[in-house]
Amino acid sequence: MDTRGRQKLFMALTALLCLALLSSAVLLSVSYFTRGQNLRAVDMKKYAKVEMEDEVYTLSVDADAIIRDFHLPNPKTTSIDLSRFPDVATVYSLSFLVTPREEGGWLIQTGSDRADAAADLRRGGLKLVNTEWVWNEQDMKNAYRDGLEYPRRISARKYVLCSKNTQGDFVLTMDHERLLRATGWDLPADESARKAHTGYKAVMSLGYYVTPLVEGFLVETSSTLENVYSMLLENGVRLTDTTWTYTLTEVETLYAEQHPEPEPTEPAETPAPEPGDGEETPEPLTSSEAGGPDEQGRRKLAENSQALASLYHVDQTPARLAIQKAKEQRYGDSLQSSEVSYNAFWVGKNEQAEFGNCFRIVYTLKTKTGTEYLTADLYNLSEDAAPQAEDVFLTAAKSLDEAKALDAFSEEQYTLYELKEGSMAFPEDQGRSPFDENGFLFPDSLTDKIDEAQVWALPIPEEMTLLALLGYGRNEIFARNGNKFSDTSVYTRFYSQYTWFQPKGSVTYNAIKQNYPVAAENIDFLKTMEKLIKEG
Repeated sequence: MDTRGRQKLFMALTALLCLALLSSAVLLSVSYFTRGQNLRAVDMKKYAKVEMEDEVYTLSVDADAIIRDFHLPNPKTTSIDLSRFPDVATVYSLSFLVTPREEGGWLIQTGSDRADAAADLRRGGLKLVNTEWVWNEQDMKNAYRDGLEYPRRISARKYVLCSKNTQGDFVLTMDHERLLRATGWDLPADESARKAHTGYKAVMSLGYYVTPLVEGFLVETSSTLENVYSMLLENGVRLTDTTWTYTLTEVETLYAEQHPEPEPTEPAETPAPEPGDGEETPEPLTSSEAGGPDEQGRRKLAENSQALASLYHVDQTPARLAIQKAKEQRYGDSLQSSEVSYNAFWVGKNEQAEFGNCFRIVYTLKTKTGTEYLTADLYNLSEDAAPQAEDVFLTAAKSLDEAKALDAFSEEQYTLYELKEGSMAFPEDQGRSPFDENGFLFPDSLTDKIDEAQVWALPIPEEMTLLALLGYGRNEIFARNGNKFSDTSVYTRFYSQYTWFQPKGSVTYNAIKQNYPVAAENIDFLKTMEKLIKEG
């Protein structure tokens, strides 16, 4: 064989050897892939995300973290067709089934709603491990705390409570208890130690400032503390979503979600007791037991013919102070806080009406033993009445609705006037603005004392309340002294339409007191009136 022939033979043998080696590599690779030895293990226990809502733990799969850690295409940052990436689609389909165990703790199992999830993951070089385990209470708590970022980001918007006041207006308040639970803090059980915790104080100072807009509401998170965000950061919490807007529909939906209509139920029939069955009819409470005067005492203030038929420009202060004193005498040191939740005035229409009128305040009270509801009634108020605490008829109730409905007056015999935070819009005042041409409620408040008669004589627009007007009354004193309110403040928007408003900076109460002593007295007086109307 010549040299040329030997070269051809060598090249042929070499080609056959390379082909054999390639075939072996392919076979090995197929075998390797078939056995799954190339697959990257996804430890599901590591990607269990624990959250807590109202002291209930929930588990979810941190799919975003899996996508990130295993360098899979991210549909949240890139435009991909998930049908071409079944492994990615499967990762986002993963979930945990949590089953309580009789002996305590939970059995946690990984699942997916995709028919062939394991095969889809293999196409992306993944396999799941630690797909089933058991956690006890402490394990769950540790996983929750380990998953909290630092500082913990908490959305202020997430903790809105939506309710309605007695006029049907929406009221937004913060759910402090839920927010405290979300922080993950181990707060002391002792109440005084808890109140000394800076994070606790910061949370309890939070609230919402709501400004009506043309098509909804601007909601701003507010606080009674200047350094509230620093206090939260010191305790590992960063507050987010502190300002946003709601449409009216969104607020209505929020209210409906938090106050679902109860399912109608058939009333149960209560059989009448048979004579002689051993039951005794309880004796009615005496005046001391009931917390107020007896039936004759209800008529004590005046004869029906002298009773007020309207509260139009009537000074309500004596009646409110008498009720306040009766409430405080009843509860003493046990009373911790008080809120006027309902205020009404019934007027008798005809001779069949037992009383000429009834002035009512319904309280929601916080006492050392819990929350209580109290109805306070004064009967037959007259023009020159000077009611005392002993003239007030007090009745405790189990709920706010029950307290409002006590001794309901028939529509045939009485006319009901519901008072909005202290007063109501009277027909006689229709079209009258409480503000003068310069935007003042009390034009002489820098030099002349404001009295109760001026307060109760303020005309109340339909869209406002007396309590809101008194806020303007206080702040117009600061505005006239050049105080600069926040850019979003209602006072900035209102007073900016007048040329006299020239904001220069922050003006303190002491500065006003030094220059206008009477104005400082008026500020104190208006705050007292606001407290009387709001807390009673």
